[in-house]
Amino acid sequence: MIRHIVLFALAGDDEAARAAAVSELTASLVPLSDSIPGVRSLRVDADGSGIGFHWHAALVSEHDSWEALAAYQADPRHVHVLQTVVARLVTEKAVVDYEV
Repeated sequence: MIRHIVLFALAGDDEAARAAAVSELTASLVPLSDSIPGVRSLRVDADGSGIGFHWHAALVSEHDSWEALAAYQADPRHVHVLQTVVARLVTEKAVVDYEV
């Protein structure tokens, strides 16, 4: 199994704007786990610490294999979310993938 973690720095100057961004990311990304084969789970969570230098949110997904992760990343539904939602709401991101 492969774990895929994406950390997001979100646009918006206040907590309310970032909370709205997390809600939109969640609504756009989580349903992909039900429609793209090989995705075992996918969740988006906001950082709850309130520490200024922390990333604002994280996506954690699990995939059957490296091939399943690659298929998820290339899937047109995922690419559409990246281009229309993530590109608008996210100012920076960091990614790590590893075998569990």
